[in-house]
Amino acid sequence: MKLWSLFGLLLLVGCAATPPARQSTVAQAISSQEGMGWWYAAFKFDWPEGESPTWRRDVMVAHRIVSPVLAAHRQDIGWWRVHRRAARDKAGHRFSFIFYAAPETAHSIYAAIEADPDLAVWSQQGLIREVRFDDPAKITRPGVEDTSDPAWPELIQKTWPSYIQGVSEMWLDLVNRLAAEHAPDTLAEAPYRKVQAELDRLWADNARHAFMHHLNAIYAYQPFWARY
Repeated sequence: MKLWSLFGLLLLVGCAATPPARQSTVAQAISSQEGMGWWYAAFKFDWPEGESPTWRRDVMVAHRIVSPVLAAHRQDIGWWRVHRRAARDKAGHRFSFIFYAAPETAHSIYAAIEADPDLAVWSQQGLIREVRFDDPAKITRPGVEDTSDPAWPELIQKTWPSYIQGVSEMWLDLVNRLAAEHAPDTLAEAPYRKVQAELDRLWADNARHAFMHHLNAIYAYQPFWARY
């Protein structure tokens, strides 16, 4: 009888000592959060006909405007990423800061960007032609998958924000480190040529192994079709 009592006591102690199960990172990534949504801050650059895109301007905005506002509001942002594009269409050459947060946070971030003195200078110089914000009075993209490609499987749509945030975090870290070396405390374009050139070199020299090889390794080296 004493033996069974002791066994029962140990069993109860063992159960009590077991910590409650935590929601997995994947489960958190899949779940949308009530009262939050996706927001865009899009910077459109001057891009004269017949010229190549001035990619260094993406880097200038990322370093001088996006990085400080992200640092100031990071605790209130669920996911975030950057997007770079240049095509001869209505959108043209545009750099976007995209984040998942409450409307109040979006309002604060937009206000900080609008008040940024660097933005005022570059706008006056004609480097930045336009800055577009969403309306923080209404959430139009509440789902965590709402900025993913709708052609992807649903599970990919819902988990992709975690992946692209990691990519964006590394890219922005590279930008900030290179800018600290080549473009410290300047609004001039010329030093950022070097920053973009270094980014180009790092990608060209390391993409195959540091990026593509290790990404493929995570997925067990399975073959895939690549098209850019």
